[in-house]
Amino acid sequence: MIQANIVLGAGISGLTAAATLRHGGHEVLVLEKSRGLGGRAATRRWDQLPVDHGAQFFTARSDPFRAQTAAWKELGFCHEWCRGFHRYRDGALLPPEADHHPRYVCRRGMSALGSALAEANGITIERQSKVTRILCQDRVWTLTCEDGKSFRTHRLIVTSPPPQGADLLAGAAPEATAFLRGMAMDPCLALAAQFPRRSIPWHGIQSGDAMISWIGHDTSKRPDLHHDRTIIVVHASPAFSRAHYGEPEEKICEALLVRASEMSGEDLREPESIFLQRWRYAMPVHLPEGPPALSFDLPAPLILAGESFAGGKIEGAWLSGRAASSLSSSA
Repeated sequence: MIQANIVLGAGISGLTAAATLRHGGHEVLVLEKSRGLGGRAATRRWDQLPVDHGAQFFTARSDPFRAQTAAWKELGFCHEWCRGFHRYRDGALLPPEADHHPRYVCRRGMSALGSALAEANGITIERQSKVTRILCQDRVWTLTCEDGKSFRTHRLIVTSPPPQGADLLAGAAPEATAFLRGMAMDPCLALAAQFPRRSIPWHGIQSGDAMISWIGHDTSKRPDLHHDRTIIVVHASPAFSRAHYGEPEEKICEALLVRASEMSGEDLREPESIFLQRWRYAMPVHLPEGPPALSFDLPAPLILAGESFAGGKIEGAWLSGRAASSLSSSA
C-alpha cells in the first residue's frame, strides 16, 4: 500500500502538518521513533508528578497561532502562566520586564499539546517506528524502519532535527541533505530537582550565563498537582552542554545545582531526588532566513519542516507544520 502522505516525526511540526492535511481531506500517516508525542514539548511522570523537561512554555505572537492557543485554552489544554520572567544579568537577579506577552503552559504538562493535536484530528501514528533508511524510486518514497517494517508514500514530510534528517536523506536527496547539514543544532542538558515544598518568589529565570540559560519553578505551573513538592528545572547553556554532554550525571548535576543556587538566591544544592535529560538536538545554532518549510523538486515531493525553520519555538514549529501541509497538498 502506498500512502498519500507520510510525516516523519510526531513533534509539534509533524503533528500540525498531519492535522492540517487531515482537516483538508488528505490521507496521512505519521511515523514516530519513540512512544511519546510532541517532540521536545515533553513531560515526564516523575513520582506520579508531571514535570516539563523540554520546552518550558510557549507564546502566541501571530494571529493564526493566537487562534489555536485560544482553542486549546477553551478545551482546557493550556492556561496562562505569567507575563514575564526574572533575569540574571551581571551577577544580579532582576525582576521581570513588563512586556505584557502571556506565557502559556499546560496543567498536565507540555506534552498535552502533542496529545491535543493527535487526538482532536484522528491522526494515524505508528509509534516506536524508527526509520533507518529512505529511498526514492519510481516517484515513490520507501521508508524502512529498524524493526524491518517498510512504508511507501507519494509525498514525504521530514520534521526530524536537521542532523537526523540529513543522515536519513543522504542517499536519496543530496540537495536537501546539503541544506540540512548547514543547520547545526546545539545540545541541552536539562536537570530536574525535587525538594520539599517551599516558597519560591519567581516563575522562571532567563540568563545569558556561561553555565545556565534557564531556571524554572515547574511547580508554579501546577501547584495543586505537586502537592507538598517543589520541582525546579535547570537548562544548561549551549556552551556548557557541548563541553560536558558525555560526563557522568552526578558531576553535571552537582555543578548545575551549585551555580543555580548562586544565581537564584535559593539553596538548591541538596535535592531529595534528581534526573537529567540529555537533549542532543535542542536548538538551532543559527536560524535560517527563508520560509517556514521548504519543498524540493524531486521525482517524488519532499518537504522539510520543523521548529528550526521558523524560530526554534513552539509557535515556530506549529507555523512550520502548517506551511509543510500546504506545500504537500499542492504538490
